[in-house]
Amino acid sequence: MNIVLVGGGHAHLKCLLDIRKNKFPFPDQNILVISPNQYQYYSGMFSGYTEGLYSEDEIRIDLKDMAEKAGVTFTEDIVTEVSVCDKTLMTKAGASIPFSVVSFDTGSYIEGPSSFEEYMVQIKPNYLFADMLKVYRDVDFPVVVGGGASGVEIALAITAWRKKNGYPTNVKLITSSKLLSSSSSKTSKVIKEIAVGKGLTVIEDDSVEEMNESHVITQNGRSLPHSQVLWLTGPSSPDIFKRSTLPCDQNGFLLTEKTLQAKGLPFIFGAGDCITLESFPDLPKNGVYAVRQAELLWKNITSYLNGEVCSTFSPQRHFLSLLSTGNKEALLQYGRFTIHSKLAWKLKNKIDTDYMQKYI
Repeated sequence: MNIVLVGGGHAHLKCLLDIRKNKFPFPDQNILVISPNQYQYYSGMFSGYTEGLYSEDEIRIDLKDMAEKAGVTFTEDIVTEVSVCDKTLMTKAGASIPFSVVSFDTGSYIEGPSSFEEYMVQIKPNYLFADMLKVYRDVDFPVVVGGGASGVEIALAITAWRKKNGYPTNVKLITSSKLLSSSSSKTSKVIKEIAVGKGLTVIEDDSVEEMNESHVITQNGRSLPHSQVLWLTGPSSPDIFKRSTLPCDQNGFLLTEKTLQAKGLPFIFGAGDCITLESFPDLPKNGVYAVRQAELLWKNITSYLNGEVCSTFSPQRHFLSLLSTGNKEALLQYGRFTIHSKLAWKLKNKIDTDYMQKYI
């Protein structure tokens, strides 16, 4: 039988390291990794790449190479359906893959309104990011929609790149609430002051009502020229879980126990942005928790196969947040403490580059 890892997110990368480090204890099991691309791109360095601080090779991990070093089979394909009854995965290429255990770490998607699709730039799945941003950062009228961390970081990175390369700093960022609305009101105010000070036009408490080939019309009546729109609103779930009638939350994310096992289906595991923990339904979908889950996932898969009790995941209450703001500066937040400085960016750069070094 097979242990199948679907996707190459933080937790599955750690699984491959664990498999490579320790002798595999199940000789009657094959291990497969299935992902739509040979490379896994690290979103923590997307803003730095956009600004021109990192090369493409510096922000991606070679999944195929990692799998081979761990003695694991890598397949470039997309899993389209899960049959729970006969424990089989179906893929886009037409393969039917039996499994004893399957784990999903596919990340989330960003899904804008279908009526705007022809005018939007999509950067997820993550392997689309590098080529898209390389083209988008020098368009005539860049418009970014989304006031969360990814929208703010990318809009500021495009602004910094344009300023350094002699392009007009005419980036517009539209958000239906305040910037970083899930943070404190103080943080929202601080990041807006930083963004405006760096030349980014911020449009808060407004949303996109209409879009045509040349302009965005907002709910409050603004008409903004655009050269396609970079849509970076909140995460959407992969449709595989609903389509396969797996346990899901109301938004279609795989619903799991604290052991990272799907509710009622202990042979199905999940981690990262594609899951919702039933005990922590409002937990933000970000890399901090995905990295913490990575420490647990392979341990629990092996415990399950050995008939042992699986460990439980408990998210930390506070975590360090570092948001790049361009020009090698970053906003650091920890609890109520906030500071914006070049030193904060150096810390972010060290954390990110140290993380990538583990997978080379």
